[in-house]
Amino acid sequence: MGIEQPLPHGLFARRARWLAEPADRSVSRTKSTPRVGVIAAGALVLASTVLIGIFVVRPSLSYALFVPLVVAAGLMLRGRLMATVLAYICVSFVVVSVVLRTGEFSDRVVSSALALGATVVIVALINRMWGRTGGVTQEVAANMLTDLRRRHEVQTHMPTLPEQWTLDTAVLPAHGEAFCGDVVVGCEVKGIFNAAVLDVSGKGSTAASRAVLLGGAVSGLLGALEPNRVLPATNDYLVRQGWTDGFATATHVAVNLESGAFCLGSAGHPAAVQFHAGTGRWEPLRTGAGVVLGILEDLDEADYPRLEGRLDRGDVLVLYSDGVVEHKDVDISQGIDRMLGVADREITASLDGSARRICEMARAGESDDRTVVVLKRD
Repeated sequence: MGIEQPLPHGLFARRARWLAEPADRSVSRTKSTPRVGVIAAGALVLASTVLIGIFVVRPSLSYALFVPLVVAAGLMLRGRLMATVLAYICVSFVVVSVVLRTGEFSDRVVSSALALGATVVIVALINRMWGRTGGVTQEVAANMLTDLRRRHEVQTHMPTLPEQWTLDTAVLPAHGEAFCGDVVVGCEVKGIFNAAVLDVSGKGSTAASRAVLLGGAVSGLLGALEPNRVLPATNDYLVRQGWTDGFATATHVAVNLESGAFCLGSAGHPAAVQFHAGTGRWEPLRTGAGVVLGILEDLDEADYPRLEGRLDRGDVLVLYSDGVVEHKDVDISQGIDRMLGVADREITASLDGSARRICEMARAGESDDRTVVVLKRD
């Protein structure tokens, strides 16, 4: 898998990303990146040219109108392209101030030129400082972040199940961030579907980076180990990482896609709930209290007891993270009851997209990461 297109720089990154999409998807995205800069530079040059015309019509306008263009050039562009646009803006300023007006350098022109020049220098220094973080250039960092995001999406992509099974998943980061401390991984090997919901302690980029690492490790364990060895092996991995201020919780389920039999294990995590089509009732699946991951060494299968069950025709299994049921003003049992009410309504209405709708209805809202996995045997 190759590296995706580097993100455009500065404030222009999100708004102009669509400009960099090549018409031919087979074309390397890296080659199309300068297109965004050229378009931005052209827009700034055009704006500067328009200003010249405005100054001719309205000579009383302030020279400060050039300052936003300078700031925009520093935020949108970098390197030679930024230098070229800044030089053009400065020349435009001189043309307006001297040629189109007095024909001489007045005190007002000189002071305004000094202010404009100082702004150019400040913008260039800020761009240079922001362009390097920890010895990595902004372009390289953008490449790495984009590639990491892509690899994270592939890593968390759930498998396609046989026709008699339907799977729906959703992970909603807190405050709409790109990454979060929750991660879902799954695979199907020899008729056994494995899925794990992981939740790393902490918030922000630190928790997100740990979640990506943990998700990659668990993704490799699923299907390669017996189900009862997955959580102990994950704990061994986290202990070796030596996280001094972090831990993780997890729920793991292994489902036989032919018989519907499953076994479920939890490591300090809300386990799961099952809808029984025969009775029309939801049942919380309470496994033994498995030890939180990454705290204690030398744990084995006995420290992560597993619950066995079966999914019959029409039954639904729901895995979820604590952000879906926990809230500072609500007891967790009440949070689970509320989630069951939402799940019953949303899954009955349509299984497609139900996981996301359950996440969106969480009482915690966007203040916490939310994850839901819905598995139904049709």
